[in-house]
Amino acid sequence: MPTHRSTGICLVTRLTVLLALLALALPVPGWCAAEPLPGWRDSPVRQRLLAFVTTVTTPGSPGYVTPTERIAVFDDDGTLWPEKPRAQGMFALQRLRTLAGDHPEWQTTMPFKAALELGSKYLEEASDEAVVELLAAAYSGRTQEAFRQEVREFYATARHPRFDRPYPRLVYAPMRELISHLKANGFRVFLSTTGSADLVRVLAEEMYGIPADDVIGSSVVTVLRQENGRLVLRRLGSVHALNDGPTKPVAIDLQIGRRPILAIGNVGSGGDIDLLRYSQGPDAPNLQVLIRHDDFEREYAYDEPDGASVKAANANGWLLVSMRYDWLQVFSAP
Repeated sequence: MPTHRSTGICLVTRLTVLLALLALALPVPGWCAAEPLPGWRDSPVRQRLLAFVTTVTTPGSPGYVTPTERIAVFDDDGTLWPEKPRAQGMFALQRLRTLAGDHPEWQTTMPFKAALELGSKYLEEASDEAVVELLAAAYSGRTQEAFRQEVREFYATARHPRFDRPYPRLVYAPMRELISHLKANGFRVFLSTTGSADLVRVLAEEMYGIPADDVIGSSVVTVLRQENGRLVLRRLGSVHALNDGPTKPVAIDLQIGRRPILAIGNVGSGGDIDLLRYSQGPDAPNLQVLIRHDDFEREYAYDEPDGASVKAANANGWLLVSMRYDWLQVFSAP
Protein backbone atom coordinates (compact mmCIF):
# COMPACT_ATOMS: atom_id res chain seq x y z
CA MET A 1 0.00 0.00 0.00
CA PRO A 2 1.46 3.45 -0.90
CA THR A 3 2.55 5.72 1.90
CA HIS A 4 1.25 9.26 2.35
CA ARG A 5 4.62 10.51 1.04
CA SER A 6 4.48 8.42 -2.13
CA THR A 7 0.85 9.39 -2.70
CA GLY A 8 1.77 13.05 -2.36
CA ILE A 9 4.65 12.69 -4.85
CA CYS A 10 2.29 10.96 -7.28
CA LEU A 11 -0.20 13.81 -7.02
CA VAL A 12 2.49 16.43 -7.54
CA THR A 13 3.79 14.54 -10.59
CA ARG A 14 0.33 14.30 -12.07
CA LEU A 15 -0.31 17.98 -11.48
CA THR A 16 2.96 18.87 -13.23
CA VAL A 17 2.10 16.70 -16.22
CA LEU A 18 -1.43 18.15 -16.36
CA LEU A 19 -0.15 21.72 -16.40
CA ALA A 20 2.28 20.87 -19.17
CA LEU A 21 -0.47 19.26 -21.27
CA LEU A 22 -2.75 22.24 -20.78
CA ALA A 23 0.03 24.62 -21.82
CA LEU A 24 0.51 22.63 -25.03
CA ALA A 25 -3.25 22.32 -25.62
CA LEU A 26 -2.91 18.52 -25.70
CA PRO A 27 -5.67 16.06 -24.67
CA VAL A 28 -5.96 15.48 -20.94
CA PRO A 29 -5.58 11.80 -19.89
CA GLY A 30 -8.40 9.91 -18.21
CA TRP A 31 -6.69 9.77 -14.83
CA CYS A 32 -7.20 13.51 -14.47
CA ALA A 33 -10.96 13.06 -14.24
CA ALA A 34 -12.39 13.21 -10.71
CA GLU A 35 -12.87 9.81 -9.14
CA PRO A 36 -16.56 8.99 -8.67
CA LEU A 37 -17.95 8.50 -5.16
CA PRO A 38 -15.02 10.08 -3.30
CA GLY A 39 -16.88 9.86 0.02
CA TRP A 40 -17.06 6.06 -0.18
CA ARG A 41 -14.32 3.74 1.01
CA ASP A 42 -12.74 1.71 -1.76
CA SER A 43 -14.58 -1.41 -0.67
CA PRO A 44 -16.49 -4.18 -2.48
CA VAL A 45 -19.64 -2.10 -1.94
CA ARG A 46 -18.29 0.89 -3.87
CA GLN A 47 -16.86 -1.40 -6.54
CA ARG A 48 -20.20 -3.13 -7.04
CA LEU A 49 -22.04 0.19 -7.37
CA LEU A 50 -19.59 1.51 -9.95
CA ALA A 51 -19.54 -1.80 -11.83
CA PHE A 52 -23.33 -1.80 -12.09
CA VAL A 53 -23.39 1.72 -13.52
CA THR A 54 -20.62 0.83 -15.99
CA THR A 55 -22.42 -2.34 -17.10
CA VAL A 56 -25.77 -0.71 -17.84
CA THR A 57 -24.29 2.37 -19.55
CA THR A 58 -21.66 0.80 -21.81
CA PRO A 59 -22.94 0.34 -25.40
CA GLY A 60 -22.27 -3.18 -26.60
CA SER A 61 -22.22 -4.55 -23.06
CA PRO A 62 -24.51 -7.57 -22.53
CA GLY A 63 -26.12 -5.61 -19.71
CA TYR A 64 -26.54 -2.33 -21.58
CA VAL A 65 -29.75 -0.46 -20.70
CA THR A 66 -31.04 2.42 -22.82
CA PRO A 67 -31.27 5.81 -21.07
CA THR A 68 -35.06 5.66 -21.20
CA GLU A 69 -35.03 2.58 -18.97
CA ARG A 70 -32.35 3.80 -16.54
CA ILE A 71 -34.69 4.50 -13.66
CA ALA A 72 -33.39 4.75 -10.10
CA VAL A 73 -35.68 5.17 -7.09
CA PHE A 74 -34.42 6.26 -3.67
CA ASP A 75 -36.27 6.23 -0.39
CA ASP A 76 -35.88 9.50 1.53
CA ASP A 77 -35.91 9.43 5.35
CA GLY A 78 -33.07 7.27 6.65
CA THR A 79 -31.72 6.77 3.14
CA LEU A 80 -30.75 10.30 2.13
CA TRP A 81 -30.88 12.08 5.51
CA PRO A 82 -31.48 11.04 9.15
CA GLU A 83 -34.91 9.76 10.10
CA LYS A 84 -34.39 10.36 13.82
CA PRO A 85 -36.19 12.41 14.93
CA ARG A 86 -38.64 12.57 12.03
CA ALA A 87 -37.83 15.86 10.30
CA GLN A 88 -41.36 16.24 8.96
CA GLY A 89 -42.68 15.54 12.43
CA MET A 90 -40.56 18.36 13.82
CA PHE A 91 -42.09 20.66 11.20
CA ALA A 92 -45.59 19.56 12.23
CA LEU A 93 -44.83 19.79 15.95
CA GLN A 94 -44.14 23.51 16.02
CA ARG A 95 -47.58 24.23 14.56
CA LEU A 96 -49.36 21.59 16.65
CA ARG A 97 -48.12 23.36 19.76
CA THR A 98 -49.47 26.66 18.46
CA LEU A 99 -52.91 25.15 17.77
CA ALA A 100 -53.13 22.88 20.82
CA GLY A 101 -55.30 25.32 22.79
CA ASP A 102 -58.01 25.08 20.15
CA HIS A 103 -57.92 21.27 20.14
CA PRO A 104 -58.40 19.91 23.67
CA GLU A 105 -59.05 16.48 22.15
CA TRP A 106 -55.37 16.27 21.24
CA GLN A 107 -54.50 15.99 24.94
CA THR A 108 -56.03 12.52 25.05
CA THR A 109 -55.78 11.31 21.44
CA MET A 110 -52.78 9.53 19.95
CA PRO A 111 -50.46 10.38 18.25
CA PHE A 112 -51.14 14.02 19.22
CA LYS A 113 -50.86 13.40 22.97
CA ALA A 114 -47.45 11.76 22.62
CA ALA A 115 -46.13 14.40 20.22
CA LEU A 116 -47.20 17.31 22.43
CA GLU A 117 -45.94 15.74 25.65
CA LEU A 118 -42.68 14.17 24.46
CA GLY A 119 -41.75 16.32 21.45
CA SER A 120 -38.61 15.16 19.65
CA LYS A 121 -38.27 12.13 21.95
CA TYR A 122 -41.53 10.77 20.58
CA LEU A 123 -40.49 11.61 17.03
CA GLU A 124 -37.36 9.48 17.49
CA GLU A 125 -39.55 6.37 17.36
CA ALA A 126 -42.82 7.56 15.80
CA SER A 127 -44.14 5.56 12.86
CA ASP A 128 -44.30 7.05 9.38
CA GLU A 129 -48.08 6.77 9.50
CA ALA A 130 -48.25 8.78 12.73
CA VAL A 131 -46.04 11.54 11.33
CA VAL A 132 -48.16 11.86 8.19
CA GLU A 133 -51.27 12.08 10.39
CA LEU A 134 -49.69 14.80 12.55
CA LEU A 135 -48.67 16.78 9.49
CA ALA A 136 -52.14 16.52 7.93
CA ALA A 137 -53.82 17.83 11.08
CA ALA A 138 -51.29 20.58 11.73
CA TYR A 139 -51.76 22.24 8.35
CA SER A 140 -55.43 21.51 7.74
CA GLY A 141 -57.08 24.51 6.07
CA ARG A 142 -53.86 25.90 4.63
CA THR A 143 -53.59 26.54 0.91
CA GLN A 144 -50.92 24.57 -0.87
CA GLU A 145 -49.03 27.80 -1.60
CA ALA A 146 -49.05 28.81 2.08
CA PHE A 147 -48.00 25.32 3.16
CA ARG A 148 -45.02 25.29 0.81
CA GLN A 149 -43.92 28.73 1.96
CA GLU A 150 -44.03 27.61 5.60
CA VAL A 151 -41.93 24.57 4.66
CA ARG A 152 -39.29 26.87 3.15
CA GLU A 153 -39.26 29.16 6.18
CA PHE A 154 -39.04 26.35 8.74
CA TYR A 155 -36.21 24.43 7.09
CA ALA A 156 -34.27 27.62 6.38
CA THR A 157 -33.73 28.17 10.12
CA ALA A 158 -34.64 25.02 12.10
CA ARG A 159 -31.73 22.94 13.37
CA HIS A 160 -31.48 19.25 14.16
CA PRO A 161 -31.61 18.70 17.96
CA ARG A 162 -28.58 16.41 18.03
CA PHE A 163 -26.35 17.62 15.19
CA ASP A 164 -27.16 21.34 15.55
CA ARG A 165 -27.23 21.82 11.78
CA PRO A 166 -29.92 23.15 9.49
CA TYR A 167 -31.83 20.17 8.14
CA PRO A 168 -30.77 20.72 4.50
CA ARG A 169 -27.16 20.33 5.70
CA LEU A 170 -27.90 16.80 6.90
CA VAL A 171 -27.97 15.12 3.50
CA TYR A 172 -25.70 12.08 3.53
CA ALA A 173 -22.74 13.22 1.43
CA PRO A 174 -22.04 9.75 -0.08
CA MET A 175 -25.65 9.46 -1.23
CA ARG A 176 -25.60 12.89 -2.84
CA GLU A 177 -22.45 11.73 -4.69
CA LEU A 178 -24.23 8.60 -5.85
CA ILE A 179 -27.20 10.57 -7.17
CA SER A 180 -24.84 12.89 -9.07
CA HIS A 181 -22.95 9.90 -10.52
CA LEU A 182 -26.17 8.27 -11.67
CA LYS A 183 -27.46 11.45 -13.30
CA ALA A 184 -24.12 11.98 -15.04
CA ASN A 185 -24.56 8.51 -16.53
CA GLY A 186 -28.02 9.02 -17.94
CA PHE A 187 -30.17 7.82 -15.04
CA ARG A 188 -33.38 9.54 -14.10
CA VAL A 189 -33.55 9.57 -10.31
CA PHE A 190 -36.82 9.57 -8.38
CA LEU A 191 -37.63 9.84 -4.69
CA SER A 192 -40.24 7.60 -3.12
CA THR A 193 -40.89 8.90 0.37
CA THR A 194 -43.35 7.80 3.01
CA GLY A 195 -43.43 11.42 4.08
CA SER A 196 -45.37 14.23 2.48
CA ALA A 197 -44.71 14.59 -1.23
CA ASP A 198 -45.74 18.25 -0.98
CA LEU A 199 -43.09 18.91 1.66
CA VAL A 200 -40.26 16.99 0.01
CA ARG A 201 -40.91 18.66 -3.35
CA VAL A 202 -40.00 21.99 -1.78
CA LEU A 203 -36.61 20.69 -0.61
CA ALA A 204 -35.59 18.04 -3.14
CA GLU A 205 -33.90 20.23 -5.74
CA GLU A 206 -31.65 22.00 -3.25
CA MET A 207 -30.89 18.98 -1.10
CA TYR A 208 -30.57 16.18 -3.62
CA GLY A 209 -30.55 17.76 -7.07
CA ILE A 210 -33.87 16.03 -7.83
CA PRO A 211 -36.67 18.13 -9.36
CA ALA A 212 -40.07 18.34 -7.68
CA ASP A 213 -41.64 16.46 -10.60
CA ASP A 214 -39.69 13.33 -9.64
CA VAL A 215 -40.92 13.07 -6.04
CA ILE A 216 -43.47 10.42 -5.07
CA GLY A 217 -44.91 10.45 -1.56
CA SER A 218 -47.84 10.45 0.81
CA SER A 219 -50.59 13.02 0.33
CA VAL A 220 -53.46 14.67 2.15
CA VAL A 221 -56.95 15.31 0.85
CA THR A 222 -57.17 18.66 -0.93
CA VAL A 223 -60.17 20.55 -2.28
CA LEU A 224 -60.41 23.11 -5.07
CA ARG A 225 -62.13 26.35 -4.08
CA GLN A 226 -62.73 29.74 -5.62
CA GLU A 227 -61.62 32.48 -3.28
CA ASN A 228 -61.42 36.17 -4.13
CA GLY A 229 -61.88 35.45 -7.80
CA ARG A 230 -59.17 32.78 -8.08
CA LEU A 231 -58.97 29.03 -7.69
CA VAL A 232 -56.94 27.67 -4.79
CA LEU A 233 -56.20 24.22 -3.38
CA ARG A 234 -56.81 23.87 0.35
CA ARG A 235 -55.48 21.05 2.48
CA LEU A 236 -57.85 19.05 4.67
CA GLY A 237 -56.92 17.21 7.84
CA SER A 238 -57.19 13.68 6.51
CA VAL A 239 -54.61 11.52 4.76
CA HIS A 240 -55.35 10.72 1.12
CA ALA A 241 -52.64 8.11 0.51
CA LEU A 242 -49.79 6.68 2.59
CA ASN A 243 -46.81 5.80 0.39
CA ASP A 244 -45.26 2.93 2.32
CA GLY A 245 -44.56 -0.78 1.98
CA PRO A 246 -46.60 -2.38 -0.82
CA THR A 247 -47.98 1.01 -1.83
CA LYS A 248 -44.59 2.18 -3.10
CA PRO A 249 -44.50 -0.07 -6.21
CA VAL A 250 -48.11 0.88 -6.99
CA ALA A 251 -47.31 4.59 -6.79
CA ILE A 252 -44.13 4.14 -8.85
CA ASP A 253 -46.07 2.43 -11.62
CA LEU A 254 -48.74 5.13 -11.47
CA GLN A 255 -46.29 8.04 -11.73
CA ILE A 256 -43.36 6.59 -13.70
CA GLY A 257 -44.90 3.72 -15.65
CA ARG A 258 -41.56 1.88 -15.65
CA ARG A 259 -39.95 -0.60 -13.29
CA PRO A 260 -36.76 0.83 -11.73
CA ILE A 261 -33.51 -1.02 -12.32
CA LEU A 262 -31.94 0.49 -9.19
CA ALA A 263 -33.74 0.83 -5.86
CA ILE A 264 -32.23 2.10 -2.62
CA GLY A 265 -33.78 2.07 0.84
CA ASN A 266 -32.67 1.70 4.44
CA VAL A 267 -32.91 -0.67 7.35
CA GLY A 268 -35.40 0.87 9.74
CA SER A 269 -39.04 -0.09 9.50
CA GLY A 270 -39.14 -2.67 6.73
CA GLY A 271 -41.07 -0.23 4.56
CA ASP A 272 -38.63 -0.45 1.65
CA ILE A 273 -38.69 -4.22 1.17
CA ASP A 274 -41.44 -4.19 -1.43
CA LEU A 275 -39.78 -1.33 -3.31
CA LEU A 276 -36.54 -3.31 -3.62
CA ARG A 277 -38.29 -6.56 -4.49
CA TYR A 278 -40.28 -4.77 -7.20
CA SER A 279 -37.08 -3.50 -8.80
CA GLN A 280 -35.89 -7.08 -9.32
CA GLY A 281 -37.55 -7.25 -12.70
CA PRO A 282 -36.69 -10.04 -15.14
CA ASP A 283 -36.07 -7.89 -18.21
CA ALA A 284 -32.97 -5.84 -17.32
CA PRO A 285 -29.94 -5.88 -15.03
CA ASN A 286 -30.92 -4.49 -11.64
CA LEU A 287 -29.45 -3.67 -8.26
CA GLN A 288 -30.98 -3.27 -4.82
CA VAL A 289 -29.24 -1.40 -1.99
CA LEU A 290 -29.99 -1.15 1.73
CA ILE A 291 -28.35 1.43 4.00
CA ARG A 292 -27.58 0.20 7.53
CA HIS A 293 -27.55 2.62 10.45
CA ASP A 294 -24.58 1.26 12.38
CA ASP A 295 -22.58 4.40 13.17
CA PHE A 296 -23.63 5.83 16.50
CA GLU A 297 -20.74 8.29 16.64
CA ARG A 298 -21.42 9.97 13.31
CA GLU A 299 -25.15 9.26 12.94
CA TYR A 300 -27.19 6.57 14.75
CA ALA A 301 -27.07 2.83 15.40
CA TYR A 302 -30.32 0.87 15.26
CA ASP A 303 -31.94 -2.10 13.54
CA GLU A 304 -35.38 -3.60 13.05
CA PRO A 305 -36.64 -5.83 15.89
CA ASP A 306 -37.44 -8.66 13.49
CA GLY A 307 -34.51 -8.02 11.14
CA ALA A 308 -36.86 -8.27 8.16
CA SER A 309 -34.93 -5.98 5.80
CA VAL A 310 -31.57 -7.66 6.39
CA LYS A 311 -33.15 -11.10 6.01
CA ALA A 312 -34.66 -9.99 2.70
CA ALA A 313 -31.31 -8.59 1.60
CA ASN A 314 -29.49 -11.82 2.37
CA ALA A 315 -32.16 -13.93 0.69
CA ASN A 316 -32.22 -11.83 -2.48
CA GLY A 317 -28.58 -10.84 -2.88
CA TRP A 318 -29.12 -7.16 -2.18
CA LEU A 319 -26.19 -4.87 -1.43
CA LEU A 320 -25.89 -3.92 2.25
CA VAL A 321 -24.14 -0.62 2.89
CA SER A 322 -22.58 0.07 6.28
CA MET A 323 -22.47 3.74 7.24
CA ARG A 324 -19.62 2.95 9.60
CA TYR A 325 -17.42 0.93 7.28
CA ASP A 326 -18.38 1.98 3.74
CA TRP A 327 -18.58 5.78 4.13
CA LEU A 328 -15.56 8.00 4.68
CA GLN A 329 -17.92 10.73 5.85
CA VAL A 330 -21.61 10.91 6.65
CA PHE A 331 -22.30 14.62 6.26
CA SER A 332 -20.46 17.29 4.29
CA ALA A 333 -18.29 19.72 6.23
CA PRO A 334 -20.34 22.34 8.11
